[in-house]
Amino acid sequence: MSNKTGILYGRSPNWSEECEGGVYEKDKEGYFTDNKYEGEIENGEPHGNGIWTQCDGATYVGQFVNGLREGTGTFTWVDRGDELESVYEGEYKNNRRHGKGMRTYGNGSIVEGYWIDNDFIGEYEDEED
Repeated sequence: MSNKTGILYGRSPNWSEECEGGVYEKDKEGYFTDNKYEGEIENGEPHGNGIWTQCDGATYVGQFVNGLREGTGTFTWVDRGDELESVYEGEYKNNRRHGKGMRTYGNGSIVEGYWIDNDFIGEYEDEED
């Protein structure tokens, strides 16, 4: 078990320190050839803080445990034609939105509250002292 900082390519659980195409760049449709992770690594997987870039250009900046989004982070979906960029900032568990969080949609609407297993379950309740 060794902790280090580095770059991984591929898709969990098949991460590699080598980029499949040799060069990490977008194709003519604007997609990357593979996913990319930059950050803390343990046992060949994302583990700790890092930046994950999905092959479609979406990004996650935050915490990982054993290759999965776990803890707090920010996921940004990319603008794809009629789908505007949106952002989720909050807690993750087992690669899914789970806990307190806020999602801002490309049209400006905001959903803020609690999430369980990627599903929004309700808004925050005002806390009284």
